[in-house]
This record gives sequence, structure tokens and C-alpha cells, in this order.
Amino acid sequence: MRDYPTGAQLLESAEALLRAQLLPALPAEQRQNALMIARAMGIAARQLHAGEQAEREELAALQALLQSAECPTQPGGEELRAQLVEANRALGRLIRQGGADAGDVHAQVFRHLEQVARQKVAESNPRYLQRGNP
Repeated sequence: MRDYPTGAQLLESAEALLRAQLLPALPAEQRQNALMIARAMGIAARQLHAGEQAEREELAALQALLQSAECPTQPGGEELRAQLVEANRALGRLIRQGGADAGDVHAQVFRHLEQVARQKVAESNPRYLQRGNP
């Protein structure tokens, strides 16, 4: 068992400190760099907190969309990411070949891509979605 605070909690605390106390004290020419660092820390904290769940869901959705055989085991880490990259390449090939231009497949691909985009925005800029943006 890991000690507390967790890595995600440490990143969240460091980001808050950076934004609240250090950023205002920095010279103007360094504020943009500090904001970029704070943003990266926030994204990393949200990804650590969420774990691999979003990647697992995306892989399962791609496998269903592409009618691929499900893997009998739940891959993790680099294996999960490798399978996800390959499934996304297969989706790209399907789109380039015109296999998602119309009908049910078109609607399924659109919904999938919209869900993936929402997940990415939830990690990179969650306040955008909280403001009621589509």
C-alpha cells in the first residue's frame, strides 16, 4: 500500500501552490512557462487519479466498433497502450477506406470519436465541460 498523500494528491498540492503563491511572484516573462507547468501537473494528476479506466473503455469501444475479438485478459500498462494504438490505426484505416462514410457505422464512429474527445477534454481542461460546453 502506498503512503498518503498519493502521487496525484502531491501533484494537485504542488499545482495549487504554484498557482496561488509562486505564479504571482514571478516576473511577467516567466508566468506563461509557470502556467504551462501548472497545467501539465493538473493533467498528470487527473490521469493518475483516473488510472487506466479511460483507456480500457476506449479499447473496448474500439473492439466492439471494429468487431475485433476481445482479449481474454485485461491488458495493462504498455500492453494496453499498444493495443489501443493498433485499434486506433485500424479505425483510421476503416475511415480512409470509406467504411464509415454512411449508415450505422458512420454514427457509431462519430459517437466514439466524440466520446474520446470529451475524455481528452475532461483530462486537459475539465472546467470547459463544467461550463456546459457541448
